Amino acid sequence: MSYSTINTWKNIMKNGNHKELINIIHDNATFHSPVVFTPQEGKKKVIKYLSSAVEIFKERNFHYTDNIVTDNIRFYAEFKASFNKIEVNGIDFIKCENNLIKEFKVFLRPVKGIEVVWKEMKNKLVQYDSNLSQ
Repeated sequence: MSYSTINTWKNIMKNGNHKELINIIHDNATFHSPVVFTPQEGKKKVIKYLSSAVEIFKERNFHYTDNIVTDNIRFYAEFKASFNKIEVNGIDFIKCENNLIKEFKVFLRPVKGIEVVWKEMKNKLVQYDSNLSQ
C-alpha cells in the first residue's frame, strides 16, 4: 500500500475536499456501509458514498483517534465525530491494491449514532444523485 493513498484519504477527510477521491479509488472498489446490507460495487458508487460521507462529517469535528497499518495493504482507523451532541465512534477498514483503495468498510456505534449518520447519509445521497442529473 502506498502511504500516500492513505495520507490522501486522511487529507480528504480533514479538508472536506472529496474531488481527490477519483485518484485513489480502484475501478473495482467495494464499499460496505454500516446500514446498507448490499455492498456498493464499482468506482462510481464508492465515490458516491465516500463523497457523501465526507460532506456529512466535515462539519462534525471528525478526527481519527488511532490507526494501524498491516501487511502493507490494510489500514484500520478509529474515528470520532459529533452530531448534535451525539458522539459517534467508528472504524474505517481500508484495503488497497496497486496503491488504490479496493475495499472500504465502515463500522459505527452506538445505535443512536448509526441512526443519525444513516439519516444524514440518506439525505446527502439523494442530493448527490440530483446534482448528477442536472
